Parts: sequence; C-alpha cells; structure tokens
Amino acid sequence: MRNSMKIHWFLAACVCLATPALAQENPPKVAVKTEASAAATSEEIQWLSYDKGLARAKSEGKPVVIDFFTSWCGYCKKMDKSTFKDPAVVKFLKENFVTVRVDGEAKTMVSHEGEQISERSLTKAYGVRGFPTFWFLDSEGKKIGPAPGYKPTEAFLPLLRYVGGSHYKTMSYENFLKKETGQG
Repeated sequence: MRNSMKIHWFLAACVCLATPALAQENPPKVAVKTEASAAATSEEIQWLSYDKGLARAKSEGKPVVIDFFTSWCGYCKKMDKSTFKDPAVVKFLKENFVTVRVDGEAKTMVSHEGEQISERSLTKAYGVRGFPTFWFLDSEGKKIGPAPGYKPTEAFLPLLRYVGGSHYKTMSYENFLKKETGQG
C-alpha cells in the first residue's frame, strides 16, 4: 500500500510539473483575421463538388482534376499541407483547371452518367483503389486518366502542365517530361 501511494504521488507530481511545459509548447490557437490571413485564404484551392465541378468545367472549357480522398488518409493530409499549399500549384490549378474533391467514403449523392450515386460508389466507378488518387477529365467530363498516390510539388506540377496544356493529345507523359527537362 505504501509503495502504491508513492507511485501515485510521483505520477501526480509529474503531471503537475509537465502541464505548464506542455501549455507553453502548445498554446491554445486563436484565430485572428488579418489582411495577411485573408490574402492567404484567397490563395487556397477552391474545391467543388463533383456535380458543380463538371458543370463549371463545361461552361468554362477547362479540364477537371478530381482529388479522391478520405479523412483517415495520411498522404491525403500531406497533400493538403504541402502540395496543395504551394503557391505555384495553387496558381496553376486556379488558372487552368476546375478542382473537384470526392470523399471516397461519403454517402453524399452525386449525378454520374444520368444516375444518382454516392461519392463512395463514384470512387468505385472510377476504379480508385487507394488514396489519394487524382483523375483528370476534359472539359466535357471525358476521362483522360488517373494518377494514384501522393505527389510532391515537383512531381505534381509537370503532371498538371501535361494535362492542362493538352499535351496528352500529342505525346506520352514520358516524352513530355523529356521535352520539358530538355532531355529529348
């Protein structure tokens, strides 16, 4: 009994001593709106739902990139924190694509090929087997092709230029990369 009391007091002291240090390391975050944060917010990717995205692509004549993701996907979160925050990626997407997000597990209904299906079923219809997976469509909603897996900025930007510049119509991606890097 005596030893268990010592352990109890020792653990309580550790918690009390650690709490101020933890509070200093992780202070509560308070959202403060400043001009800088407002500008940063306007420089984010504006993700649309599947239906709205395809309609906008048709009206604007832009290709579509669909980000198939899930809430538990670590590499999806990494894309959100790095690649999708990169100013060059954000700018290129805004100027050349309509950006769509589809939650691979959601029951939200969307219209696909004249039918109402869930985003989960849409994910299966596109043959997505892992997350993230990106699908590229032309402005009419016709499939161009998928790009599965995490993409750092240096890999994602050339892919965006390949599709956004309609190079997929005239050359393979491999030849495009050779040409872009001056090796071909």
